[in-house]
Amino acid sequence: MRLNPQQLDSHLSSGIAPVYLISGDEPLLVDEALDALRAAAAGQGYSEREAHMAERGFDWEGLGAGVQNMSLFATRRLVEVRLPTGKPGDKGGKFLTRLAAAPVPDIVFVIITPGLDNKTQKTKWASSLAREGVWLNLKAPDHASLPRWIAGRLQRAGLTGEPAAIELLAAQVEGNLLAAKQEIDQLVLLAEGDYVTVDTVRESVANGARYDVFQLSDAALAGDAGRAVRILGGLEREGIAAPLVMWSLAREIGTVADVVYRIAGGAAPGKAMADAHVWQARQSLIGRATRARSPAAARALLRRAARTERIVKGKLRGQPWNALLELTLSLAGHYRLAAEIV
Repeated sequence: MRLNPQQLDSHLSSGIAPVYLISGDEPLLVDEALDALRAAAAGQGYSEREAHMAERGFDWEGLGAGVQNMSLFATRRLVEVRLPTGKPGDKGGKFLTRLAAAPVPDIVFVIITPGLDNKTQKTKWASSLAREGVWLNLKAPDHASLPRWIAGRLQRAGLTGEPAAIELLAAQVEGNLLAAKQEIDQLVLLAEGDYVTVDTVRESVANGARYDVFQLSDAALAGDAGRAVRILGGLEREGIAAPLVMWSLAREIGTVADVVYRIAGGAAPGKAMADAHVWQARQSLIGRATRARSPAAARALLRRAARTERIVKGKLRGQPWNALLELTLSLAGHYRLAAEIV
């Protein structure tokens, strides 16, 4: 049986299966599925849980012998086995194939893997688990469906949001589902009644120190060098990691360069931004940052970003925060101010 996340609660309410395969690369989705499964198992008398990490050299025979011993006792158990590489090896593959064909009484097995590629899905062990057990294949929402996913999470939290607010939140978290969950948790406290507006999202972003890096890049994209410098100084004083700041700036610089190159190739600005996956809520900022830049200027900005990243990572001599300041001013279009401020 193959389930999607929306079907899991209904499935668990009707009983629990003896074998589950949970695959996925998004930690939030995997953890939530495991929490639901554990709660259902506990409610159905599986009072003990044990966890194994099946890395290289894992003793599959020992696990099998232990499982047989467990079955001699009355206690029901939930046994979780994580395959961090998604590859159990020859012995592990044979064990899982046997397990799928002959589940152990009073034991629920949960096999947890990263997302499985097509080749792995066709292996005997994976296809056996998917066919004989329950396979929960968890995939993070893509760029186009992320706003719909956020809207669904808001609804689960008792909130509704205006479309612009949902899109702004999607742009801020940029595919990080854990960040989206944390942000929605905060919106529950900030929203007036049960309705989330753009102003509510902006207030929430402003209250989270983690998101000051987004305010930094927004100020730089807007050409507000003074505000960008103040935010950068605040980030340094608060002890925010320089690599996190670098990531935020590099992400925007890459987008700006992508749009500049597309426009130079003949695309209309709107089409260029759509093809570069720029959210509607951010198109005015990106548009402002790209209008005055030629492809040569975009390449120079990319080279400066690459140099700054090497300094931040300690691969090139220099002061990381000074280099980040120069990069921020370059993105804002005011690089000449760097000499005066540093």
